[in-house]
Amino acid sequence: MDIMIFTGLLLIGGLLNFIWEPSIKTVHCLAKCYLLLAIYLAFVVWVFYFAGIKNIFLLNALDILLHYGGYLAHLVLGFLAGYILVGLSNTKTPAGRLEIQAILNITLWAISVSIGNSFIVATIGKSMNMPYMIGFFKQSGYAIWFLYFIMIAESAGALGIFLHFRFKMGPIASVGLVLIMLGAIYTHWHNNDPFSDSYAAVSQLINLSLILSLYYLEKQVTPKPADTQIYVV
Repeated sequence: MDIMIFTGLLLIGGLLNFIWEPSIKTVHCLAKCYLLLAIYLAFVVWVFYFAGIKNIFLLNALDILLHYGGYLAHLVLGFLAGYILVGLSNTKTPAGRLEIQAILNITLWAISVSIGNSFIVATIGKSMNMPYMIGFFKQSGYAIWFLYFIMIAESAGALGIFLHFRFKMGPIASVGLVLIMLGAIYTHWHNNDPFSDSYAAVSQLINLSLILSLYYLEKQVTPKPADTQIYVV
């Protein structure tokens, strides 16, 4: 159900570009708010899973914050992604492209925090439940070393996304994580598990597809060497 809601919110956010035309300053502020929201949600995730909270009321409150905060984040991400795509298609001037690049950079930071944090948390979760994970991998026909490989690969992928702005490793890291998520979906299908067991992997595939699209747009909007006298970065 969450997958349908997230996908629907992304589409609604994108369609908002055709009925709402905010100023570039407003969109820039919205991108900053999205970054702050992504950081806030990452913090709440750590508190929810690793703070050792036992109070049921507080756990329920945090769960509500995560769900509805996630809904809002997907709606805003859909709008920003659509705005960047439409703006990049319609803007030809160097100044206009520079404004789009600024919004794109902030949006990429935000989605990088969201995706990178989710894979780090998932890896830590696996390490804290090793007996279950070992049993699952054995049941699925995999060797134990493959479990450790997946954990290391997911952590490396998250690190690659985090370090994209320094080393431009995001696309390679994201493709690697896409392959892992496809493998997870195949494993659940092969085990005849209910499709709900694949929800997390499908959600990550959607997010990874979005960040790969943003990486592509980043390449399109990045100033070329011949334009370095025009752009100020």
